[in-house]
Amino acid sequence: MIKDSLKIFVKNLVYLFIAMGLVYLFLIIGAYVFISATLQNLSRTIGDIGALINSSVQQSSASVQDFLNYSFAKIEWNGNFFATLKQIFSTNWLTETFKGFFDTLNVSSENFGAQLSGIINEFKGKVMASLSVALATVYVGINLANFATRYAIRRKNAKRNFKKLIIAHTVVPLLQSLILGTFFALLPVIEGYSFLVAFALLIVIAFISLLGSWIVYKEGNLKLKEVLTFKNALRHLGVLFVILLINVAADALLYLLSPILAILFMVPFAIYSFGVCDVNTDIFVRSLVEKQHAQPQTDEQTLPAVE
Repeated sequence: MIKDSLKIFVKNLVYLFIAMGLVYLFLIIGAYVFISATLQNLSRTIGDIGALINSSVQQSSASVQDFLNYSFAKIEWNGNFFATLKQIFSTNWLTETFKGFFDTLNVSSENFGAQLSGIINEFKGKVMASLSVALATVYVGINLANFATRYAIRRKNAKRNFKKLIIAHTVVPLLQSLILGTFFALLPVIEGYSFLVAFALLIVIAFISLLGSWIVYKEGNLKLKEVLTFKNALRHLGVLFVILLINVAADALLYLLSPILAILFMVPFAIYSFGVCDVNTDIFVRSLVEKQHAQPQTDEQTLPAVE
């Protein structure tokens, strides 16, 4: 089974570019959405802070003027230019002046601090909202890449039944991605039991893969209990483990060339690898179907082989 997986992995490697194209496309869209929204919100926030400072300065002009006179008196402005710069940086004059300026406004202008905090918190909320939209966009792209890649690899093996195609190429990978996403989201909570939980989730993913193949390829009296066994799940995990080792080796090699390239390559390669592993469950279920046929099959009855 592992040998067949490696053969399929190499033969269909061209479909890796489907995953890469879709993931990169939606990554660029997500990044554009986040950067564009953040810059717009930043521009509005700077404008709101400027208007707040202007109105606050007008309310407490005497206090502000006294502070600025005191602050500027600390520096010898008539001396050597470079000596003046050295004095400014060595005394943290800029930082202290800005801090003192806002402290003066906070004390002398009514509700200045509360209004400033409100503007900043509103900006943070908008940034988090745009980040959520960007991450959702990337997540949609990853799932589309997942569906498209699996369909490309398994298309010659799939029956022309719309419901079964939906199950094989959308529902099953979506369930698997949701399980993996839930695992990574819960990592901080299950830190001490992460390996145990990861193994349990991988078993569940293997069962889901076997279930999807059984729904698509079952014929005759092939029962679900013949397919969904712990032994079959472990066989699927064995293939997955070998493919993941190839992932790790490829990413390690790319990391030596460029860490950014390794990170960008990681997700598409994993999507492609999971698709190859699911093809193995297709082959296994088809082999069970063929064993049940006592009489020879015609060409029309025989399922085409995966390439």
